[in-house]
Amino acid sequence: MSRQYLRINRFGFAEYDDMIEIARVTDTSELIRVLSAIVHRVFSEEDGLFDSLTDSALANFAVPLGMSAKMLSSGEYSAIELVSAACTVRYCAGPHMSEFPNDLAQLVSQLPR
Repeated sequence: MSRQYLRINRFGFAEYDDMIEIARVTDTSELIRVLSAIVHRVFSEEDGLFDSLTDSALANFAVPLGMSAKMLSSGEYSAIELVSAACTVRYCAGPHMSEFPNDLAQLVSQLPR
């Protein structure tokens, strides 16, 4: 079965047909908790993680994570929009997981694919 592209949502994330089922079976409060924890871990100035990311990780991972942070801060998003953001963050983080601290990599691995 191939993935069917549906649209780009108002937050800039692509939505695919398989995300509808993921959104249906996902605990959205837990997904919000994990995605918010990733946002806080990366963008918090406490340990300088953001500044330690490579240019490639900044472009590929931090940009969609920033888009997710904006979406989360709005508080007005659907389950499919949340899943779309989380899947995008996980996909974009993939090539950079080896450079992440273990706690961040564990958080990212909890996001849906």
